Amino acid sequence: MKKHILALAAMLAAGSAGAIDLGGDGSLRLTGFYNITAGKVLSGSAQGSSAPWQYQEWKCPCSMQAWEYAAVYEKGEGWQFDQESLLGLQLRKEFSPTLSATAQVVMRARNPNHHSTPTVDWAYATWQPHADSAWTFQAGKFRIPLYYYSDYLYIGYAYPWVRPAPDVYGWPIYAYVGANASYRTQLGESGWAATVHGWAGGYEQKNDAYDTLIYYTTPTHEKWKNITGLSVSANNGIFDVRGMFMTYKDTLWQDGATGPVTLIDRQRTRIKGLSANMDYQDWLVRTEVDRYEQIDPGKGLNGVYKYALFGVGYQIGAFTPMLTYSRYTTVAEPIEARSTKYASLRWDFRKNMAFKAQYDISKDKSHYSYPFFGDSKLLSLSLQGTF
Repeated sequence: MKKHILALAAMLAAGSAGAIDLGGDGSLRLTGFYNITAGKVLSGSAQGSSAPWQYQEWKCPCSMQAWEYAAVYEKGEGWQFDQESLLGLQLRKEFSPTLSATAQVVMRARNPNHHSTPTVDWAYATWQPHADSAWTFQAGKFRIPLYYYSDYLYIGYAYPWVRPAPDVYGWPIYAYVGANASYRTQLGESGWAATVHGWAGGYEQKNDAYDTLIYYTTPTHEKWKNITGLSVSANNGIFDVRGMFMTYKDTLWQDGATGPVTLIDRQRTRIKGLSANMDYQDWLVRTEVDRYEQIDPGKGLNGVYKYALFGVGYQIGAFTPMLTYSRYTTVAEPIEARSTKYASLRWDFRKNMAFKAQYDISKDKSHYSYPFFGDSKLLSLSLQGTF
């Protein structure tokens, strides 16, 4: 599978960019995106020792870069192309000026959640009361809009880095099936526009890579039920701010000899987030903070995670160098925590196509009695584009 993805993505990169009109009248359009990403762990250590160690299935030194799909680069593997490379295809059909349907399929070189088969990441219908309505209603399958880049997390061309900071981005449940509504309006004569977006639904992921491969090693399943969320964003072409709040009931279980073994049972959980970004002349600033809370003193639960990133870049012609810092930490012992410094360079050498290089220095600050992913230095190169 991964050879086919890389070959097809390379052909797309060599061809001309632009949506493909399949209907002849513009009502049926095919678009897509691709990331051909290679990473190499240059060095690493754990708990003050540079000696190699084993964490779960990985031979470390290693570097975790995609929690949702357990994409881990291992020093002993040299350059690896199969952890994050992917190809996405999106098909959109317009039935009328107010009604459309969209489906997005993603083929990943590595997809332990679905045995490396293509997955339908999006499949939804969109309706507006009239063509220029401020209201939009959708129903189907979506990515959960937890973060600023959630809607296009895997469309690498849309952001300045090789990937958004893994210290902030990544959960076992990354989609929901349900419905959402949004309302967009201009704020008087100020030049600001605001969008209010609400969503509701649920999702179940059997034997997900995040829980099974990273933490438990035993096939583990997770369900987020009664998801309800609300975000409010505003932008004026320079500044873009967004606040988000979401709550759901979390269930985590494994298959036992006599039936399911429940680890977490319909636990109410909250996630809050705030982002404030700027694009002014040649400067760009990216900031985001999030907080996850799963607290129930009666059950001995004090699961609080805090996440943050801050980045500054400057565009020089076709080049955009950027420095970024990110971190996450739990608040209860045993603490799990990591911080990372990134130096990235984006080169827009062709329309709808960019080449990126990135150097990450990660520090594992977890208080585990065993070596976790450890400290690492990772070099990444990526060709990313849209068509």
